[in-house]
Amino acid sequence: MVYLQLLVVLGAIFIGVRMGGIGLGVTGGAGLFILTFGFGLKPGHAPIDVILIIISVITASAALQSARGLDYMVALAARFLRRSPRHIVLLAPLVGWLSTFLAGTGFIALALMPIVVEVAEKTGIRPERPLAGLTVASQNAIVACPVSAATVALAAVLAPHGVALTDIIMISIPATLLGTLAGGLTMLRYGRELADDPVYRQRLADGLARPDPTADAQGLPRTAAWSVYGFLATVALIVLLAALPQLRPAWPGAHGMEPVAMVDVIQMCMLGYAALAVMVCKADLHAMAAGGMFRSGAVAAVTILGAAWMSDAFIQANLPLFQHNIVSIVHAAPWLFACAVFTMAVILFSQGATTKVMMPLGVSLGLAPPLLIAIYPAVVGVYVLPSYPSIIAAVEMDYTGTTRIGRWVFNHSFILPGLVTTTVSIAAGFALQALR
Repeated sequence: MVYLQLLVVLGAIFIGVRMGGIGLGVTGGAGLFILTFGFGLKPGHAPIDVILIIISVITASAALQSARGLDYMVALAARFLRRSPRHIVLLAPLVGWLSTFLAGTGFIALALMPIVVEVAEKTGIRPERPLAGLTVASQNAIVACPVSAATVALAAVLAPHGVALTDIIMISIPATLLGTLAGGLTMLRYGRELADDPVYRQRLADGLARPDPTADAQGLPRTAAWSVYGFLATVALIVLLAALPQLRPAWPGAHGMEPVAMVDVIQMCMLGYAALAVMVCKADLHAMAAGGMFRSGAVAAVTILGAAWMSDAFIQANLPLFQHNIVSIVHAAPWLFACAVFTMAVILFSQGATTKVMMPLGVSLGLAPPLLIAIYPAVVGVYVLPSYPSIIAAVEMDYTGTTRIGRWVFNHSFILPGLVTTTVSIAAGFALQALR
């Protein structure tokens, strides 16, 4: 019966991934229906807290976008990259990491991609090198961002075990930075030189290798900068309240005075920022709701609702079996659990959904919170299959043709820097935990 249930779960995930969009969410809901009514499994708890946080964070990000704050951040990044074109292979991943860390979404890298390609091509550097590093780094930074859906999900899972948000980011920030730097170093001499690349030379001959127009930073309103400063101040406030719970309002509870939960704090702060962005920074409510940022958040929420709820029902129903057969192996070699998390990320195409599905399983198997924090970068396995939106965008935006998806699917431009970045990030996480 367990194998049949697993077949339902994997089948729902496979079909949902093939459907794209909210497909994984709706097939996850259908799979849950089969598990509940067909096999009698208890549905468990829907990931409501995570979904509410995603909605509030995406609302704030949409306000930042509508107020032209993302344009302002991209303009600053472009200015920085053009000042040091010869070092773009290392600078592009670091700029991508920082942009995602500040904005809370890896899709900000899409705005940076045309700039990276243009600067690299004009400098005679193979654009594939910085572009692949940028794309992977922008996803890796999700693990470090304190308001990303994945980090919030991990914080919610580990909070009952005395782990604060600051305990997570104190490890994830330096670990992912080291991983990002390692991924960039890997690409320094990757592939042929641009002038010797046959695809680029053919595109030049055909008149196809011409840069697309990049966004002009001129004309941004002053409120665009204000929206960025306000967003950063809101993130800083969230981190401060997580580090100092005595600053939060508290009420009598079962364990004495209990401060307001951080999941509620994040939602209040993000929605409060969105209100200020509308009133002070001229963010347009209609543009916020109709924009791509808000739509991507809705897709993420539906995906997590269906896929995580279905997976949680399967895991909780068969937890004694998993504990009996897996716990000794995982305790002897925690890196095996990291491999399982990475594999699930490849399947689920979402750092947040992977965190919500796998980290509660790690807790149930008895893995200590510090180990789970070190393993956390494994949720960034979304780059393995070259159908993730930012990977497709990077291939399309490289007008030189050097960034490619290989004949065998997996041999694409992003696999090497991705594997190096993830491996080094996890290893750095274990090393940093050992030093604490």
